Amino acid sequence: MSHYYENDPNLDRTETPFTFELNGQSFRVLSSDGVFSKDRLDTGTRILCEYIVEHRAADLGENILDLGCGIGVILSRFHPCKITGIDPNAQACHLARENYAANHVDGTIMEAGHINDALYDSIVLNPPIRTGKTVIYSLFAQAYDHLKEGGTLYIVIRKQHGAQSAVDYLESLGFEVERPLREKGFWVLEAVK
Repeated sequence: MSHYYENDPNLDRTETPFTFELNGQSFRVLSSDGVFSKDRLDTGTRILCEYIVEHRAADLGENILDLGCGIGVILSRFHPCKITGIDPNAQACHLARENYAANHVDGTIMEAGHINDALYDSIVLNPPIRTGKTVIYSLFAQAYDHLKEGGTLYIVIRKQHGAQSAVDYLESLGFEVERPLREKGFWVLEAVK
């Protein structure tokens, strides 16, 4: 069985659209096999997007990283800033480029497993739980290294998938962590450098 973080050349790459509502606005995006949540906006991403749009959009800064951008859904609402999307999945990156263009998002997509050398005002992450704690904690550490001083890492994670241990690890890196929202078993975390 293939997972969204693998580049399986045998998967059907037929692109199909789906639509979703977010904060009263409708979005149409392309998706396909081989990507995470291929036919709907997943609950964690929805919760994180709604929280950021309603409470933190003005605080994101000008230079934002969508770490593990998938098909480019998570930041499609934020047009006035520069977005860099990074994902190790080639198909997800292809779709993210298409979806950024279709939704008029000012952004760049990079196929990569690690963050580039830039510094960011904010980083947004819906961690790939199936990759395991080692990979996820590596993403947290990379985020710390690539945030500007005072920048914020926004994370959504299920309580049952190790949310409290994630908080403990983030704090061990030097982040100041708050949990401003708990909804449907998910925690939204704000980790400030």
